[in-house]
This record gives sequence, C-alpha cells and structure tokens, in this order.
Amino acid sequence: MTIIPIIDIDRDPAAVGHEIDETLRSVGFFQISGHGVPADVADAAWEAARAFFDLPLDEKLTVERQPGDLYGYFPMLSESLARSVEGTGVAAPGDLKESLNIAPITRPTHPMADETEAALFATNAWPAALPGLRPALEAYFTEMVLLSERLMSLFALGLGLPPEFFADKIDVGASALRLLDYPPGARLRARPASAAPSQPGQLRAGAHTDYGTLTILRQELGRSGLEVFDETSGEWLGVPAIEDAYVINIGDLMARWTNDRWMSTLHRVTDPDAGADVSQRRQSMPFFHNANYSQLVACLPTCIGDGAKYEPVLAGPHLAGKTMRSAVTM
Repeated sequence: MTIIPIIDIDRDPAAVGHEIDETLRSVGFFQISGHGVPADVADAAWEAARAFFDLPLDEKLTVERQPGDLYGYFPMLSESLARSVEGTGVAAPGDLKESLNIAPITRPTHPMADETEAALFATNAWPAALPGLRPALEAYFTEMVLLSERLMSLFALGLGLPPEFFADKIDVGASALRLLDYPPGARLRARPASAAPSQPGQLRAGAHTDYGTLTILRQELGRSGLEVFDETSGEWLGVPAIEDAYVINIGDLMARWTNDRWMSTLHRVTDPDAGADVSQRRQSMPFFHNANYSQLVACLPTCIGDGAKYEPVLAGPHLAGKTMRSAVTM
C-alpha cells in the first residue's frame, strides 16, 4: 500500500461495494467523493466547532465531561487513545488535543438495557455562550447518520449480502460526533503549570484503532498530521486532506463482524511542526458510527472462511469498554 484510495460513491452501488471490499481487505482506510453532504451544513458545523474552541477556557469548562461520562468537553491531556488498544499494557501519556464529544441527538424509544446503554445515550450539554452550536451540530449529525446508512448498505453489497442487511442492526446505534482541536506549539507551551510537560512519544492523538462500525472524518485543508500504519511496509503513511472528500475507516467492531476480512487499522495524529517555534493549529470532525447497543456481532455468513476467529460480542458494551479505557485520570 502506498496511497489511501479515493472512491466516488455516486456510481453503481454494486461496483462501489466491490471497490470498497477490495480496498478494505488491505487497509481499513479510504476517502470518498460523491457523498452528497450539503456544503452549507458541513461548513456551518465546522465554523461552530472552531468558535467553541476559541471560547475562553472557563466557558468550555461549563460543559466539561464529568468522571465516568462519555460526552462533553475533554480538556488537554484528559484522554489517551493509545490506552484503548487491547493487550498492549501501555500506559501512554495524555494526547495533545482538546475535544467536545456529542451524544446521539435522538434517543431510542425502547427501555434502556442497563446503565451503560443509558450512558451512551446521555443528554448533551451545550455552552450558553455559543447558542448557534447546537443547531449547527445537530444538522451535521443528521447528515452523518444518513451517510453512514448509505455506506453500510454499500458495505453489505461488498460483502455479498443484500443492501438492506445492516439496516435493522444500526437503526438505533449509539453513534457520536466529536469536535477536535489540536493547538499549535505555542499554545501547548502555555498550558497551565499543573499540566505535565510533553513526554517522550506524546502525540496529538496516540496510535489507536477506532471502536465501532465506521468513522467519517472531515479534515482541515492544508493541515497534515493524520497517519495510517501500513503493516506490509511497517511505515506510517500520511492521509492528505482533500477538498470535499471525507476519510472513511472501519473500526474494531466491523473487523470482528467480517472475521478480519476487513482491517481495523492503527492510525495516529502527529504534529509535523513539533519542535519548531511556530506550529500550525489543526481541526477535525470525526463521526463515529455504531451498531445498536444490544446487537450481537458474530461472524457474517459470507466471511466465515475456515471458522470464526472471535466470540460474539454485544456492540454497546464493546464500545463502552474501549471508550472508558482511553480516559486519563488527572
């Protein structure tokens, strides 16, 4: 693998599904064009995200994530994505980023299965200082749900399944939107004295795989940093930001569902200007799509091969467990 391919999804669905399948057999990343997301909706969300991170810290802290919660504002160093990778035993340092996690904007009508499902469908808190944030992000969230459903239909075709195969397995999933801000070096050096200094190997986002079915990422044009690990060469490959394109990658749950026919690939965010007097701020917006909380994820019939590699898991507890492992105790 030398490049992350760009796939135009506004074509014959069967052909697109086949191309996605061929791509995901070697790397869990690609970019898409022809997605149909309205530019005004995406731009409004992007600008609202930038406005949130430009708020004074005390305003952002009014919606800070509380201990044990999954949503809200995550200050600098409060998360270490590398800790979410199972079996590494690595106590990685906190990531050099801040984020705002947005919970699903609609709640299921069924009774919650347990406290964990209730936590995944928590009510969002919105900063009073930025009244335009909620409508902008909810409109974008809706578009991301629609695009995810379209992609899952294409996934089904690529896997030799009916296009509607996943529909009833993802209709009340605990998907989430995340706003990310990677401050420039000057801002990192100006962190509060209580914050630990940068540690060896500390990144803007440590090496990790995503947790659920798929991720849809909008990157900032002209800002590098996202890298994908190529197991064949053992190298980290940059993923360029392309105008009007989204980066798509699958998560651990989809890799399990496909019996590793498709790869959930390690990725990270570096600071290409690290050590320089001035480095660039970077912004991104990933949408994390997930299956229904009580959906049993077992090897798909078209992926069984020589036998299932994994025991079945419930989608919701799988998601929540990996999310909680990434939290840093401050």
